[in-house]
Amino acid sequence: MYHQAKQYIEEGETLAVATIISTLGSTPREVGAQMVIAASGEILGTVGGGCGEADVRREAVQVIRSRKPATVKVELMDDIESNSPAVCGGILNVFIDPWWKDPDAVCPRLADELLQAHSDGAAAVTVTVVRAEKCTDVAEGEKCFIRDGAVRVGNIRNKELLQAILQEADTRAKREDSRQVSLTVPGTECKVDLFFHVLAVVRKAIIVGAGHLAVPLVKLAKILGFHVTVIDDRVMYANSQRFPDADEVMVGDMAETLGGVEITPQTYIVLITRGHQFDEPCLRKVIRSPAKYIGMIGSRRRIKACFVRFRDEEGIPEELLKRVYAPIGLDIKAESPEEIALAIVSEMVKVRRGGTAQSLAGH
Repeated sequence: MYHQAKQYIEEGETLAVATIISTLGSTPREVGAQMVIAASGEILGTVGGGCGEADVRREAVQVIRSRKPATVKVELMDDIESNSPAVCGGILNVFIDPWWKDPDAVCPRLADELLQAHSDGAAAVTVTVVRAEKCTDVAEGEKCFIRDGAVRVGNIRNKELLQAILQEADTRAKREDSRQVSLTVPGTECKVDLFFHVLAVVRKAIIVGAGHLAVPLVKLAKILGFHVTVIDDRVMYANSQRFPDADEVMVGDMAETLGGVEITPQTYIVLITRGHQFDEPCLRKVIRSPAKYIGMIGSRRRIKACFVRFRDEEGIPEELLKRVYAPIGLDIKAESPEEIALAIVSEMVKVRRGGTAQSLAGH
């Protein structure tokens, strides 16, 4: 979306970038969802579809013409009476921001920074003023882009406000929480509503084992936005033809290969090899890593025996063993490879979001 938006801007076209900044009730899209509307009528992305989105598109035409931002309140409650099965029953507040080749080139540079952050898989925050009251040097539509704790691009001039923005952006980024926040500029009556749009760090799923279960697991992980790596020691299984959705397929000794992969706090590791003689060396490689999630397949008896060996013979602390989700997956009584894959990715989401669903591991 940002790549296409940048191309339009470079060609001299004015765009409207619509962002959901708050919601109430049941809505089709979440806070932070975006849609770009071109002057030609082309749409990139969506804020929910249906009549509500049509309201946003109509307002976007006026924003493009005036190059002045606007906030639209979209009430989906009225649509319930239409008996449309696709309609929710909530309210969306959508900020529509004009992007063009402005004199300070903020929008083109912002598009560049967004593309670069996405390419690097890095966390970043775009902050936009969506309302300014009693302010002499702050205006709606002013924005800045923050990465690594510093403003890379922006036209927000008030230094006190920028300092407060940097502190709040750090909080939003750590929580991966896009949100509208109200701030008062110190020493003034200026009240500002800002929308902090978080571009989260890319999450990586490392799936060790390329058997039948890995096939649906890779597909589901990609749907959920993970960068997916598959590792196996059999080239007839670990190949791009078998896993066209995988970002990377690696062939080699599974434990040694896994040991050479960078693991960060945004890494989710799934051990589903063809036997415990392969799972255990792999687990040994990653159990002390900063991975967000480590899951290992296997029966309760085999897993218990593995943990006893790790604790009693290798001195691995109990708190590290408790990190491991084994048996792997949520307790949904899964049987087929597709169902087991669903149970595993659901557990990964649970760990990411802090959910309370029951895991087979008892976590």
